[in-house]
Amino acid sequence: MKKLLLIPFVLLLCGFDKEKAAIGQPKDERFAQDKLPKSSDPIWKVLGTTKIKSDYAQGYFDAIYSPEVKALVGKEVTISGFMLPLEATEKFKHFILSKRTPTCPFCPPGEPNEIIDIWMAEPVKWDEDTIKVSGKFELMNNRELGMFFKLTDAKKF
Repeated sequence: MKKLLLIPFVLLLCGFDKEKAAIGQPKDERFAQDKLPKSSDPIWKVLGTTKIKSDYAQGYFDAIYSPEVKALVGKEVTISGFMLPLEATEKFKHFILSKRTPTCPFCPPGEPNEIIDIWMAEPVKWDEDTIKVSGKFELMNNRELGMFFKLTDAKKF
C-alpha cells in the first residue's frame, strides 16, 4: 500500500505530465536514458512485444501479452539488466530489474515492458553494473504500478 501512495509523489517529482508523457516515462528522462548503456539481452526484445495501454483518467496501465511472452510462463528464464532496489538495506531479496540504466531514483525506470519484478532465492548485494539472474517466469497484473513480469526463486550469476 505504501508503494501505491508513493507513485503520485514520484511522478510529480519527475515532472510527469499525463497530457504530454509517453507511457511510463517523461520524454526527457527517456532521451537521457537512450544515451546510456542498456542491456542487450535478447529476452528484453521478447518482453518488448507486450503492448501497453494506459488510462491516465483511471490511473492504471494494461498489458496485452504476445504469444511469445505467454510461452515463457512457468519456464526458467535468464535475463540481464540493472538493479533497482526497493529497500534501503545492505542485501535484499526483492528488486526491480530494468533494461535501461537508471537515471533518477525518483523517476520510473523505463517503460512497463522494460522492467521485471525479481524475487531472489537468497539475498544479494546491490550492484551498479548489469547483473544476470535466472528464475521462474510469471506474469503479474499490477495495473497501478505498471508491473507485468516477475521472476521468482531467482539466482544471480
